[in-house]
Amino acid sequence: MNQRVLKHFRIALFAVLAIMLTNCSGGDDNSGSGGGEPQTNEIKTQRFAIVTLSSNSNASADAVYNWSAANVSSENYSLTNATSKEALFAAAAEGTYVFNVAITDKGTTQTQKVTVVVGEETKELKSFISKVFEFKPAPGQFVNDLPVANDGDTADRVLARANSYLAKKNGDLISLGAFGGYVIFGFDHSIVNVKGKRDFRVLGNAFWAEANPNPNAEFRGGSSEAGVIMVSYDKNKNGLPDDEWYEIEGGGHKMAKTIHNYEITYHRPDPNKIPVSGGGTGTVLFTDIEYIYWKDNQGKDGYLAQNNAYNHSLEYWPKWLKDQATMTFKGTRLPDNAVDESGNGSYYVQYAFLYGYADNAPNNDNDSAIDIDWAIDQNGTKVQLPAIDFVKVYNGLNQQAGWLGESSTEISGASDLHLLGENIPTR
Repeated sequence: MNQRVLKHFRIALFAVLAIMLTNCSGGDDNSGSGGGEPQTNEIKTQRFAIVTLSSNSNASADAVYNWSAANVSSENYSLTNATSKEALFAAAAEGTYVFNVAITDKGTTQTQKVTVVVGEETKELKSFISKVFEFKPAPGQFVNDLPVANDGDTADRVLARANSYLAKKNGDLISLGAFGGYVIFGFDHSIVNVKGKRDFRVLGNAFWAEANPNPNAEFRGGSSEAGVIMVSYDKNKNGLPDDEWYEIEGGGHKMAKTIHNYEITYHRPDPNKIPVSGGGTGTVLFTDIEYIYWKDNQGKDGYLAQNNAYNHSLEYWPKWLKDQATMTFKGTRLPDNAVDESGNGSYYVQYAFLYGYADNAPNNDNDSAIDIDWAIDQNGTKVQLPAIDFVKVYNGLNQQAGWLGESSTEISGASDLHLLGENIPTR
């Protein structure tokens, strides 16, 4: 072998050896190993934002992951998907949050460390609703008044009006009508699911019949027109409420008379129909006791009665849906909660459910506040959500309370309890 060939052979050999030594030393590989210092990566984010904590391990598809808090500066955070390669994190407080992830693969466990530095948001956030995405009330006595709807209004114009009612700090009431009527709204940030605390509140106009009801009583009387609450977080990050919805399981969900997967269809009244007056109490007379016909999937039917108890429009069908012959709604139907305490139809009390609904307890009562951990999926299984971005509220009652008319959920807004600094423990 001549000298030139030998020289090139030696150079190639040294290059191969150098590559082998680099691979053996680990180089920039952050996989870590059991017994040594955990490898670290750092994420910077702001309050009320959902971020993904990722392991940078090259473990196999069969690896087992376990995320845990190593050193956190505040308890106002959530960590979900803790047994997945990617965990979800959100915080309602600034600070440094350090997490370990133990990765067990083929009998070997390695540990990695992820540090999340949470700073103050770059823009001022609103504690209240930022946008109403959809408003579809069922027929009801306040539907064309809250918000106001005029002849010729379009659905878009009424939706804009609903926005003007709810998307502000001190909102105005809107009515969801009879069973199933709903509204969908969102916030300008994610509401964090803080462990052990209630996270948000939907505002209504519920009140107690007595000044200081026993908070531990099984039933508290007043004016509960309970709206079922659903929540969703912006998993696909497109800013729209088109991801999976989860229902908040309140105190009435497991009651014997609760009907899950309830469905009802309302039929638009014939404007030429002759009203059937009667009933009522005292000076209150039902203008038409057979006003709007309904039929459900339980084999039952009936009517929404039209009354003159209030100074309101006597047209119950949404004016912007005049061309729609029927309206169908689905959801969880809560047990009837209106009781005629007078015995003669003059005084009804609508008893509140223990917790978990809108327009069920007064706005200043702890039990009007909601814990995101009460969320369940469509099969009734509890789920863990890192935070939420969107809320849907629908009327969960199908009942007539005498001269009061149909029970109709009213709401006037919603608020992020963490952004407001309210610290309300969960049940």
